[in-house]
Amino acid sequence: MERLKKIFILSDATGQTAMDILRATLVQFENPQVKFTVYPKIDSKEKLKTILQEAMHEKGFIAYTLVRKELRDFIQKFCKKNCIAYCDIIGPPIAALTKFLGQPALENPTLLRKVDEKYFQRIEAIEFTLNHDDGKSTQGIFLADIVLVGLSRTSKTPTSFFLAQQGFKVINVPIIPYIDLPKEIYQIDQGKIVCLTMSPEVLQKVRLARMRHYHTDSSYTDLKKIFEEVEYVHELCAKNRRWKIVDTTNKSVEETSREIINLLYGRDIAF
Repeated sequence: MERLKKIFILSDATGQTAMDILRATLVQFENPQVKFTVYPKIDSKEKLKTILQEAMHEKGFIAYTLVRKELRDFIQKFCKKNCIAYCDIIGPPIAALTKFLGQPALENPTLLRKVDEKYFQRIEAIEFTLNHDDGKSTQGIFLADIVLVGLSRTSKTPTSFFLAQQGFKVINVPIIPYIDLPKEIYQIDQGKIVCLTMSPEVLQKVRLARMRHYHTDSSYTDLKKIFEEVEYVHELCAKNRRWKIVDTTNKSVEETSREIINLLYGRDIAF
């Protein structure tokens, strides 16, 4: 078996940013044989030297997100001298923004972890969304930023929680054909309601995968019944023309969430 290539992730925080970027990059390669080793909270050249020497011995790849320029320069110099493959993930954006903004970077690694108002806003949004998941309650519907409706298995819950992590208070309510939605749905600003839809064929596959280990009514996964459900949703949306419609067919939760935010709040997002 081919030996796994080692990627060393160096960070002055948790290393999560580097891992996310590398994972997004590695999907472009067919079955990459790599493993990550994360070294968080690096704050000195002494710590760096030990790790870099190990990377040299292992013939590894260095990826780093360090805000202090002197530490980034130290890594670059060491890697070039010892022919180690490396990638500075945060350095180039810092340099480019320094030039664009006309001010030097603070180079303070603790700023990203600072507990501020936005942090508490996200926590509050997550708690709110948890308490209003899948029609559990509509008590707080007038406080919701976004209200999602849709058939079962159209990604309402995962989309709700992804949006909550961005700081939006979300309620999601299932559409059950021929059963009226809660009256509160029609008492709020109809412009904040988003109906999630999905093609019947894909929805059937999702339901089948979900129900594989459960005993349930066969109509739940019957394609003819699903077509009828989807038709019911289209008729419902036609009656409520202010509702936004987002098709989740073959979309990731991230794609669906971004489309919802763009529809309701536009593409410009304040930092």
